[in-house]
Amino acid sequence: MRGTIVSLIALAAGVILSLLLGWFAVGNYRSARPIAEGNLRGLALSLTSALESIAARDSSLTSLAAFRARDIAYVSVIDRNGTIVFHSNADLIGSRVTDQRYETVLGGRGLAENRIRLGTGEEVYEYHSPLHLPGRTLALRLALHPWRADAVIHRARVGMVVLFSLLTAAWTMGVLLYRHARQAQEHRLEMIRRERLAQLGEMGAVLAHEVRNPLSGIKGYAQLLMERSNDDGNREFSALIVTEAIRLESLVSDLLAYARPEPGPEGPLQVNAVIDHVLALVGPEARAAGVTIAASLAEGLATRGNEARLEQLILNLAKNGIQAMPDGGKLAVVSRREGKTVEISVADHGHGIAPHDRERIFTPFFTTKARGSGLGLAVCRKIAEAHGGSISVADNPGGGSVFRVTLPLHR
Repeated sequence: MRGTIVSLIALAAGVILSLLLGWFAVGNYRSARPIAEGNLRGLALSLTSALESIAARDSSLTSLAAFRARDIAYVSVIDRNGTIVFHSNADLIGSRVTDQRYETVLGGRGLAENRIRLGTGEEVYEYHSPLHLPGRTLALRLALHPWRADAVIHRARVGMVVLFSLLTAAWTMGVLLYRHARQAQEHRLEMIRRERLAQLGEMGAVLAHEVRNPLSGIKGYAQLLMERSNDDGNREFSALIVTEAIRLESLVSDLLAYARPEPGPEGPLQVNAVIDHVLALVGPEARAAGVTIAASLAEGLATRGNEARLEQLILNLAKNGIQAMPDGGKLAVVSRREGKTVEISVADHGHGIAPHDRERIFTPFFTTKARGSGLGLAVCRKIAEAHGGSISVADNPGGGSVFRVTLPLHR
């Protein structure tokens, strides 16, 4: 429980940190373009001021040709008729412009800026401002290379991509480490379980020798006493001794069944044939308890396994279902194909299993019965897992419980 809480806290901290870093990266990228445009605008204003200062001292504008800056793509001055009176390319002086973008500043509607693509395919930042000269006002068109400004956007984009790549790599590594830790934990628990099984096996051998033999003697003498006694009271006490001896023998048998090494899957077998045999065995017990058995078996289902062990698994489930309905009811046994597995379900309409007990009912020695050994369902899980399958329990929609066993499908 404590480990789960720590894992959840670490997961929540990782998610929050990742969201914060992602928000920072996206925000940095989204603010990069306004910053780049602001840098271009500031540079354009500085250059415009310098060009206007030069033009004010030389009304012929010829001295503008000597002005150089690495960010300038070209400079042109346009009069109100659209004639170019100055251009960085002297061949264009005297020609007329083919657009009306300059009219914005000459019409007194403020400055104008935009990005355009030149005939060479290059994109430039174009800035228009009025050029006030003695006696006239012209339009200054300044085109700047956006390389340095765009580098800011590019760095922000690269930074965002790198950050998200690092976050992806970190989460991938975290998931892999978590899975490795889970597998290591499962392996450790499996080793502990096997060690306990080995201990149970040793204890089972002792029980078989030290307990089962004396129990047989006690039961035999009690039966003999019950047959020869003329006292009803003595016969009743003898019958109780026999009953308890049989119960202890059953407990020893269950313990030995759980402790013995489970044989792996053997040859192919027909699932429905095993189920039919089990239902025939529990039929008398079901009729005595007023339980009707309904079977719905899909045809052609086969798996690989040990027939005796699978029979014991289904027999345990069927008997548990019948015992869960002391006042009678219906036991539904269904077999069907689910993808690459065979599913066998045994459903009863008994008292059901409390939600907090479902995780423990397959644990050895845990039982909800007053006189149960707590090994029946543990043996069922052991058999199912030894055959490459699993077992689970859920609520029956009609009341009671439904146990589902999945086994690999054999084709």
